[in-house]
Amino acid sequence: MLKGVNYNSLNRIKYNVALNKRLKKLKARIGDRPIVLDQSLNQIAILENSFDVILDQEVGGLDELTLSVPMDDSKRHLIANESHLLMFDTIYVIREISDFKKSRTTEIFAEALWYDLQYADILTVTEWENMLAGTLISSVLEGTGWAVGVIELTNKRTLRVDISKNRLEVLSEVESLYGGELVFDTQAKTVGLVNPIGKNTGASISYNKNADDIEAYYDTRDLITKLYAYGKNDMTIADANDGIPYVEDFSYTSRVRVRTIKDERFTNPFHLKEVIEIALETLARPRASYTIKMAELSNRAGLEHEQFAIGGIVRVYDKELKLDINTRVMKWSYNVIEPHKTQLTLESKAKTISDLLTGVNDFGDRLDSGDSVDHSEMLDLSVFNYLLNSRADDGMSYWQSNGWDIDPVSGKSGGASFSAVGELGRDKEMYQTVYPSNHDSYSISFNAQANSVKVAEGGRVGVEVTVSYEDGSTDVKFISLT
Repeated sequence: MLKGVNYNSLNRIKYNVALNKRLKKLKARIGDRPIVLDQSLNQIAILENSFDVILDQEVGGLDELTLSVPMDDSKRHLIANESHLLMFDTIYVIREISDFKKSRTTEIFAEALWYDLQYADILTVTEWENMLAGTLISSVLEGTGWAVGVIELTNKRTLRVDISKNRLEVLSEVESLYGGELVFDTQAKTVGLVNPIGKNTGASISYNKNADDIEAYYDTRDLITKLYAYGKNDMTIADANDGIPYVEDFSYTSRVRVRTIKDERFTNPFHLKEVIEIALETLARPRASYTIKMAELSNRAGLEHEQFAIGGIVRVYDKELKLDINTRVMKWSYNVIEPHKTQLTLESKAKTISDLLTGVNDFGDRLDSGDSVDHSEMLDLSVFNYLLNSRADDGMSYWQSNGWDIDPVSGKSGGASFSAVGELGRDKEMYQTVYPSNHDSYSISFNAQANSVKVAEGGRVGVEVTVSYEDGSTDVKFISLT
């Protein structure tokens, strides 16, 4: 218990040397237990009498802590709704407390601190175009007290969300859209996005060694080796795939098993191809999952290297089931005090094609991205036109503008158009980045009207196109209107 509090020389960070020594000594003696934190998130007490301490965690999903303490525990008064607990490296917020008089126990349910991102103030920005994941996440986190952590993905995406989406829902959509896994650091208060590749834990599981039961599940009902995909207006991936409208994978079997899917959210063949290639990596192989009831062995002499962790890679061996694989711990119910009661789920149950292509997850909603547009927005979208909102029907959506306006009545092919009034010495521009097909040549067409144009020395009026190539080089073409 905290008797007195000292401050450092900056008068900002609390610490108490004697308390810290007592906490460390107690933890070393009794093992891992939840630690109570004060309002400044300083450690003040270990719940050494806690029992039934269970961590329910899932890769890309829930992170929750449940535990019980005697109702007459001397530290019971420190436990209150919305106060904090530290379990291993994660900070949790107490949400539910239940006192049971007959059994004289108090049950506690807590959620990881990052759950609170769903209660942050509403977003001030709801559209992001052709943006890196780190930049987008930084925008979503603005004003929350959280910052961007490790970002391993370098692809760019466009995302549009409804203003009613909370920030945690948007982060979930970012995870689906970019194809990574969110990583929350509750102590540093950072959110990262990493490749879905688990760290090798060095741990192994064997029925005769540390597993009480192994349930193996295999499914090839939806095994696909050749996948056709169609986007908006029956757009195929042919323009992004050397003229071939499908992808295939015969790494598991030479049998041709064809499936055709359509997802009208996609208007860009490159983005559609990238998504279905990732999906086919899973669809072209039997889906397998393993549920294991086991005994944790990392605390036994000689087996300290066997540290299991959520998301980590473990080796599973069973002679009778002919198992000898490396696979990830995707979900577990980890018993902190009695690890032998832990239950693991390795890999995940087979996902459907819809799951793989739409990014359905435990947050419930489908992503709504710049690749995804409503049916009513399709007048100027086709495989031959990669500009979004090219007729100004939807205002300035998808365009970055400096000095341009919308003329709602003077459209050529529609009701509206873009307009600007020139000013001497001032640049006015509007632009948008697109990802066109893999052709040797492209056509650019537009209708423009200019009245009384006078160009000062060094000035110009026209359309500039910058083509960026995969090797990093660029080519700039300018079409003058004067």
